[in-house]
Amino acid sequence: MKLTQTIVALFVAALALPVVAVAQDEEAVDEIVVASQKSLANLRRDLIDAEDDFYSLYNKLNNDNEYDVRCRYETPTGLRKKTHVCRPVFFSKARNREDKNRSIDPKTDRVIADKLVTLQEKLETLVAASPELQEAMARYNTARARLMARSE
Repeated sequence: MKLTQTIVALFVAALALPVVAVAQDEEAVDEIVVASQKSLANLRRDLIDAEDDFYSLYNKLNNDNEYDVRCRYETPTGLRKKTHVCRPVFFSKARNREDKNRSIDPKTDRVIADKLVTLQEKLETLVAASPELQEAMARYNTARARLMARSE
């Protein structure tokens, strides 16, 4: 399953690269035409939109609210710039409980790790069963590949 997703992601990424056109005849000088290049800010926005769309659709298809994934903007301590983060509901609830008690329960990380495995299984099952979710994942992978290619 993961190999198939990786192959699809690489195929989509290859299609997302700018198209290059060459000269029309042998004597003409080669000309390179790059399809419209978006700014890094626009590529980041596309990635965030694709991620939000993917998780929104996943949440609709998922039947267990504890395994829904919520995305929002947060400002990490010590930084001024907001960051887009997506976390499963169970993760946020566990961390909030710890904060209220002002103590860290060592069992919490184990519970979260076990639930993350279940979340991965749910994601794989729903993606395999839903062509619409597969398309959303492909859009996310394409947006991610474009941003990575532009960032390098």
